[in-house]
Amino acid sequence: APMLDLTLFRNLPFALNLCMGFLIFVVMGGMFLLPFFLDLVLHLPPERAGLLIATVPVSMGLVAPWAGALADRFGSRIISLAGLLVTVAACLLISTLDADVSTIGYILRLVPFGIGIGMFQSPNNRAIMHAAPVHRLGVASGLLALSRTLGMVTGMPLVGAIFALRVGAATHGGPAEISHAAPETIVSGLAWTFRFAAVVLLVSAALAAAAWRADRGESGGRGR
Repeated sequence: APMLDLTLFRNLPFALNLCMGFLIFVVMGGMFLLPFFLDLVLHLPPERAGLLIATVPVSMGLVAPWAGALADRFGSRIISLAGLLVTVAACLLISTLDADVSTIGYILRLVPFGIGIGMFQSPNNRAIMHAAPVHRLGVASGLLALSRTLGMVTGMPLVGAIFALRVGAATHGGPAEISHAAPETIVSGLAWTFRFAAVVLLVSAALAAAAWRADRGESGGRGR
């Protein structure tokens, strides 16, 4: 009586949705780099930096309910794929942050990230639970939570390593030198990190397109 029934992963849409959820949370690990930028580059006080960091979760919370409603009406695939593409564009926007960015400029770069994640997350969760067999919904829910946790646990050290290596290369030092790095090197590290995030999300978008095709193939098979 195994706790995890591995035959669940033979369900291609279910497996692809879980993988997409994992990848999106890998990218979200990059959010922990923003305090370095706000503190060491923009030199903002903690209370103002905290308010600016809230840009992403607030925009996610505002968009997610609407995304769920749209997924019920138009289907999960198109909404989640659109969310991924918005998030790719947002990562490229975040990679343009520099020492001269204004508060409005920062917010305008981060809000699309939250919108994209919000557009993706609710429809993807819906698709995962709809793809799972009824007698395995509890296990599917547990795997959904695991994909989020594992994505964050993987993403934070991964993007942190990319950021530290880029800053360390620019300062000819190791990670310990980051707190003493010049603002332009921190900006460079952030830019490279979010460009990497955009590539990861393009992989996730490709998986979303594959899941969409798999769904259409199943629908066509049932029609025949």
